[in-house]
Amino acid sequence: MEGALRPSLLLLLLVSQPGGSGRAGAGAMELSRIVGGSVTFPLGIPAEQVRTAAWTVNTTRSIVTVAAGNPPTVIVLDPSYEGRLRVPESNSLQITSLRMEDTGTYGAQISTATGTSTTHSAQISTATGIIHRNYTLRVYEQVPEPTVLCDPVTCVTETCNYNLRCTVGDGGDNVTYSWTHTAGGAVVPNGAILPISLRPRDAPLAVTCTAQNPVSNSSTTASATGLCAAPPPAPASSLSYCHLKGIVLLLVLGALSAGIIAVHVLPGRERRRD
Repeated sequence: MEGALRPSLLLLLLVSQPGGSGRAGAGAMELSRIVGGSVTFPLGIPAEQVRTAAWTVNTTRSIVTVAAGNPPTVIVLDPSYEGRLRVPESNSLQITSLRMEDTGTYGAQISTATGTSTTHSAQISTATGIIHRNYTLRVYEQVPEPTVLCDPVTCVTETCNYNLRCTVGDGGDNVTYSWTHTAGGAVVPNGAILPISLRPRDAPLAVTCTAQNPVSNSSTTASATGLCAAPPPAPASSLSYCHLKGIVLLLVLGALSAGIIAVHVLPGRERRRD
């Protein structure tokens, strides 16, 4: 049955193409989703008014055509979407099991009953009954747990100034950072670096870094006092630099003395013996 419908459906879609003057509607709908989730592109048109819908991604790739019916006839044209497309209601399109490579600009060319009135946000040609809808989909990974590091800066008398640095590994695209800490619960937004000052007598300071992208967030709490504790002094070397210099100097002087003795003293003793 599907094979019989395919040629007529494609012919209908080709006939309904505007003769080069059609353009995508301005103001694409922005959608952000997480890897493994799903997205639905709403048409915003009553189901009974929709005849066909041809979907593309990034303007040139045709992914699926849908013909209204009960149930709708769905023809998947791009194998990478096979098994992941649904037509849940009003002939809108749903993509499941989202992947990073699904990010892109999606377009729908919708054929409606000629002369049908539509919402003010739709671009429609009453002569052809064609509506264009556009969507920008961005797919993000779950933000991983961030790591807080301490970069020492300067120490003056008893006060040390540090930079706490918050970072994430894979999945760090389009990530913003914010901080909270126990000193009054202050919030420092939009910065991966938090400058702090610590003195030995200060109470322990806990800080929380939150990393966030448009679809997820993750936090880490750490002790700034522990992270920024002064490193233990390096064990003293058994030979200091000054001691080493002295030893080298003594060796040089010894070698010179031996040379002088060999050149001047020993030959004189040999002559006296003769």
